[in-house]
Amino acid sequence: MEMPITCPVCAEKNAAPPLLHRVNNTLRCPENHCFDISSKGYVNLLLSQHKNVKDPGDSKEMVAARRLFLDSGAYSGLRGCLCECAAKYAGNSPEPATLLDCGCGEGYYTVGMYDAVPGIRIFGVDISKNALAAAHSRINAGGVKRDIFCAAASVFRLPFRDSCADIAAVIFAPFQREELLRVVKPGGVVITAIPGERHLWGLKSLIYDQPRLNEVKPYEIPGMELLEKRVVQNELTITSQELLNALFTMTPYYYKTSPRDSDRLYGYFGTHSRFTTETDFQVLCYRTK
Repeated sequence: MEMPITCPVCAEKNAAPPLLHRVNNTLRCPENHCFDISSKGYVNLLLSQHKNVKDPGDSKEMVAARRLFLDSGAYSGLRGCLCECAAKYAGNSPEPATLLDCGCGEGYYTVGMYDAVPGIRIFGVDISKNALAAAHSRINAGGVKRDIFCAAASVFRLPFRDSCADIAAVIFAPFQREELLRVVKPGGVVITAIPGERHLWGLKSLIYDQPRLNEVKPYEIPGMELLEKRVVQNELTITSQELLNALFTMTPYYYKTSPRDSDRLYGYFGTHSRFTTETDFQVLCYRTK
């Protein structure tokens, strides 16, 4: 089946760039621009001029921390909610649905949605090659042949043809409205997950003297109709320093917290046996107009 992936080189000068066609382990366009599929299962479509740093996105350390934490099942409630939404709206498609996971990371939610929706095709993009390498091992876990193809690319320049997707997922990634409206069919669905006001309040209370509630922005998005909002809240108990460190490392707070405040967290289990924090997510589903 034809892939809806477009040539990023041609896209620099062409508003309607040609599709890439797979020949063995290479993607090639009519202008003979070629992109090899790496041994780690993804193709690099992120052009050098669009990188701010040599190795953009999550580092190997952050990816490993995220995998350790997510594999503990701590966010399984959110994953289940996303899978329910994907199954619900994929069922509206007369043919097997195509889903774009915009900011797929190491694939925890990607694989969950794939396994929840029989026959679905998923294309994942992430700016981090480290995350995509980890996603490859998750996609191929358990000997299951999953129809998931991943590319290194920016959500601000999605390498997909117009109106190719029935569903797009944006899970803790930048929400690029214009690109989403371009690649999702009119009447298609965008599923996004955002932190609620009290998400990880216990963690913030541990590392900051004056923690603040998360800001939840207005739900109205031009060109999209809000179909539903689902709230996923839970109390999370952590009983090891390793898992607490992993949670911290996978959050934005990791780069924004002073060494003094970080030490409160890293030494926590020297004097405590358990750590508790709230998890508070909002899953929003939109229909494109």
